[in-house]
Amino acid sequence: MRADRRIDVTSPGQPETAAGRHAEPEQVARELTSTWMNVVAASTYVAMTSRELEDYLHELVLMLAEALVAEPFDPRPGAEVGARMVTGALVGSDTLALSVRLLVEGLLDLGGPADRDRMRNLAALLSAMCTGYAEAVRRRTLDQQEDMKRALLSAKQRAEQVLRATETRFREVFTSSPTGIAITDLDGRFVDVNPALVEILGSQPDRLSGAGLSDYLAPDEAEDVTDPPRGRLKLVRDDGETAWVYVALSPLREGPGRPESYVLTVQDLSELQLLQGRFGHQLLHDALTGLANRLHFESAVETRLGRADPDLTVTLCCLNLDAFGALNNGLGHQAADRLLRTVAKRLVDVMAAENALVARTGGDEFAVLIEDSPTTPEIPELVDRINEALAEPEYVDGVGVAVNASVGVVRRPVAETSGAELFRAADAALHAARATGRRQWRGFDAERDARVQARYRDAAALPGAFEDGELGVGYRPVVRLDDRRTVAITAGLRWSGRPSGPLGERETMALAELTGQSVLCGPWMLRTACAHLPSWRSAMGMADAAALRVRLSRLQSADDDLVAAVLAAVEAAGVEPSLLEIGFDTGAVLEEFGSAADNLQVVAEIGVRTALCDWDGGLRQLDLLEHCPALSVVLGDPFAGRDDVGAALLRAAEASVGAAKGIGAVVSVDGIGTEQAAIRWAELGVDTAQGPLFGELTDVERALSGTGRPAQ
Repeated sequence: MRADRRIDVTSPGQPETAAGRHAEPEQVARELTSTWMNVVAASTYVAMTSRELEDYLHELVLMLAEALVAEPFDPRPGAEVGARMVTGALVGSDTLALSVRLLVEGLLDLGGPADRDRMRNLAALLSAMCTGYAEAVRRRTLDQQEDMKRALLSAKQRAEQVLRATETRFREVFTSSPTGIAITDLDGRFVDVNPALVEILGSQPDRLSGAGLSDYLAPDEAEDVTDPPRGRLKLVRDDGETAWVYVALSPLREGPGRPESYVLTVQDLSELQLLQGRFGHQLLHDALTGLANRLHFESAVETRLGRADPDLTVTLCCLNLDAFGALNNGLGHQAADRLLRTVAKRLVDVMAAENALVARTGGDEFAVLIEDSPTTPEIPELVDRINEALAEPEYVDGVGVAVNASVGVVRRPVAETSGAELFRAADAALHAARATGRRQWRGFDAERDARVQARYRDAAALPGAFEDGELGVGYRPVVRLDDRRTVAITAGLRWSGRPSGPLGERETMALAELTGQSVLCGPWMLRTACAHLPSWRSAMGMADAAALRVRLSRLQSADDDLVAAVLAAVEAAGVEPSLLEIGFDTGAVLEEFGSAADNLQVVAEIGVRTALCDWDGGLRQLDLLEHCPALSVVLGDPFAGRDDVGAALLRAAEASVGAAKGIGAVVSVDGIGTEQAAIRWAELGVDTAQGPLFGELTDVERALSGTGRPAQ
């Protein structure tokens, strides 16, 4: 677009000046352009900037002005201007009329004085412009209509393609889906079914025509199913097999209002149902033997008690195979598993005549619940039958292997027990049987069970008591039997804050051994006792003898950290190690239980005196005493609570004391409660003793107050 185009629109004979030729027509053209731009902008929207619109219109003004004065005159540029107005979107409803009116005046002014020929030329030029405009509008309208036709046709073709693709996809999904799909009428009758549904129902397509899913419902579900059927259902296939399915229903509507049909989807759950059944069986049964597991057995006990006649009795036997661990280690796991399966089968066979449930409740533990009948044998006979069946050898690799079992039995009326109590009672009886040896059985003993339960309750409460400061270290004097003077103090653990009453040294330590709490208490007991060593030494006026004795339990003797605990206690107290005597459990050292033997050796090497406690003078113990660094032995008092002591017992005691002294050991006796016993032990040559006769376990102040004086 030539925005700087200049024109010569003067009429012939019009005077010119050298300096301002054409200046006035050029200015008039610019003013006409500006006015036309305002008219166009007011009559229609033009997608141009102001500068672009001005240049565009100025070009048209110049075309018209040149055509108006051209010789010879040609109106065709007017038609081009009209067409270019349409091309430039100058097509408002009154844009053409306003433009023509404006151009009539402007072009006349631009061309100078008007004459008849110029007026005629102007009319022809603007007429051509209107014609060009109209023709351009017509072509534009036709083009838009054609574009619309093509767009509509294209949209129709795309819609048809989408519809065909949708139908194809639906048919493909319908045909190849593993889920059963059916189109049904409003009554639930099949209109169309896919192959998956045919397979699920075990039928043929022609047989399903006109049928409905309700025709395949299992008889036990027909009454509880909604119409039309939906949800989890059990069906009976045409071949008579059962199929579990999940049914979903969706309405099909071709317009507003009621649906015209339904889409029925049927998911086959048969394999899942079978798998759930298997998992359920595995959850409730032992995988190795096929018997009920503990979870199933405990639930079954409650169930059977709930439905049994309250006047009848039930018998519960808990069995534990004796030394099964040795068989497992000796024969291998496969042979042990085979033996467990044999035990399970034999228990089932023994109970075949009874209304009984047999279970494997643990690795080598079994249980049998019997709902007693008039023919159920008495408990001793029942246990004999079990042991006889288990005693029959099972040949493994040519070796006949048999097992024995310890059995706990309880028989109670149904109305007087619960499943949990019955199981606990039988388990308590089993523990009592195992405590007496192999191949033993026991019935439930309420009095013994009460004692055991009380003991276990105390054992369970002991760790909390230790944390709460209810445990303390008590002391008792050690006296020389020849002059009854206190020569040392023995430290021991006691439970002074026990709710049911204070507990002495041996009882407290026995409870601590049950839970392993003794190992945690050991270092604390050593530190507490050693802190008083200077007081014992000062009170007794002795510098070269052990003033403090600490007796260790079996677990404490075997503790890997014992040596470190002893060193820490002696160092914290600031005393010589030789002032302390550590008493080790003889059985633990003899059996080399844990680190007991090594602990005794190392403790002796650091200068602490060592002793063997609960020593009885047997040959193996004599050999141990001769070859270990222990300097003392502590015997229990076999005379305690006995007024008449036989000659054989006296000779045995004399031999034990003599053998120990012959090796060079100091002999002490623990637990002397009577003067007569003290005299006997003194006559046998025992060096020192402790026990109720010489003072009970007490706190440090009272123990110190009695040192250095003859025991009363």
